[in-house]
Amino acid sequence: METMMKTVINNIMPKTTKSPEEIITLFNTKKIDEDWSFVGYKPSDTGKWTHDYHRYPAKFIPQLVEKLIDEYISHQEAHINDPFMGCGTTIVTAISRGFKASGTDINKIAHLITTVKSTPIEPEYLSKKIEQLISRLKFLNGTQTTLFSDKIEPLIPQKHIDRIDYWFTEEQKNKLGKILRVIYDENDDIIRNFFLVAFSHMLIVKRFDPLCANKIDPSN
Repeated sequence: METMMKTVINNIMPKTTKSPEEIITLFNTKKIDEDWSFVGYKPSDTGKWTHDYHRYPAKFIPQLVEKLIDEYISHQEAHINDPFMGCGTTIVTAISRGFKASGTDINKIAHLITTVKSTPIEPEYLSKKIEQLISRLKFLNGTQTTLFSDKIEPLIPQKHIDRIDYWFTEEQKNKLGKILRVIYDENDDIIRNFFLVAFSHMLIVKRFDPLCANKIDPSN
C-alpha cells in the first residue's frame, strides 16, 4: 500500500518539485537583480500621473508594473486584468501605456479610488469645479463668511456614527459634514467621485494626525 501511494504521489507531483533544502539553497545562491530594485526612484517618480492621489496600504509603485509589462506583454492588443486591483496602480499604468485594463476589488473605497484615478477629466473643467467647491467652503477657515455658510446642513453618515464620534470632535464633525454636503451637491458624477476620493484621503491623513481628537484605536 505504501509503495502504491508513493507511486501515485510521484505521478501527481511535478518532476521539477524541489525539496525545502533545495529551495533554501536556491535563494541563498541567487543574485539580486538590481533592475527590479527601483531603489533610486523619488516620490515624485512613483507618484506620477494620478498614482499619488490617495494614500493606500501596501501600495506598489507603477515602475514595477511598467517593468512587468515590458517583460511579459508581447502585443499592444493585450487586455491587462488585476483581480485584486487595490488602489489601481496596475489599471492606471496599463491605460497610460495604451492597453485595455480591468480589475476587481472587494473594498468599495479601492473601487472608488481606482475609478477616479483611471477616469480622465478635462483639466480646465476640473479646475473650474475645484474653484467652485473652494468658493463654497471658504467660511471653514474661520476668516471669511459667505451668505449661505450657516444654511449648509452637515451631512454626517449615521451608519458608523460610533467611529465618527470616536475620531472627531463636534466642531470637526460639523465642518467635515458641511464639506461632504457640498460635495454631494455636485451634479457631475465624475467630479463628485473625484472630490469624494480627496475627502477620503483627508480623513486618512487626519487619523494619523497627532492632534486628532483621540489616539489610534487598533480595533477601528
